[in-house]
Amino acid sequence: MAASPKNQVNDSTSNGAVINSIEFARKALEIHDTIAVLQFSRLRDVLASPDGVLDYRIIGGINENGLPRLQLFVQGSLQLSCQRCLEPFEFELDIAADFLIVPDESAIPSPENESGDENYLVAETLMSVIDLIEDEILLALPLAPKHKINQCGASAKLDELKKPSPFAVLQALKTKS
Repeated sequence: MAASPKNQVNDSTSNGAVINSIEFARKALEIHDTIAVLQFSRLRDVLASPDGVLDYRIIGGINENGLPRLQLFVQGSLQLSCQRCLEPFEFELDIAADFLIVPDESAIPSPENESGDENYLVAETLMSVIDLIEDEILLALPLAPKHKINQCGASAKLDELKKPSPFAVLQALKTKS
């Protein structure tokens, strides 16, 4: 359900936006914008290149149980380094995360008592949008990013290593004698 036009926020200043998470959800506000990859300070360490932009959208609302929630969508691509061949490659990012907003950490159920796949955010009056986005991107990245095997430069080197050695014929002759 999209927010009505009066509830939408769409401006270039939202990249540094700070929102009141409870108010944002209760008023069903929405932010959608693009953000330069180089703005993510913690993400820079895992990137091959900080070039590019990501599209994001944050939608506030109330769930079917009357609890405030935020939905986050992030799409785009990042330049990562392949852990096999160390060459850069494009990693497609498509994140959809849904968060229930709770008043404090004690309201988050323990893992044994969780009923489903919910994610929780502690309510903040000054929640940084860029930090929320960066946290979700870092969680979505693979531990050891790699090209697809047929696109990796290391796979050609591995194939080369698997070719029979020209000396194998000589070894076979030697063992027959």
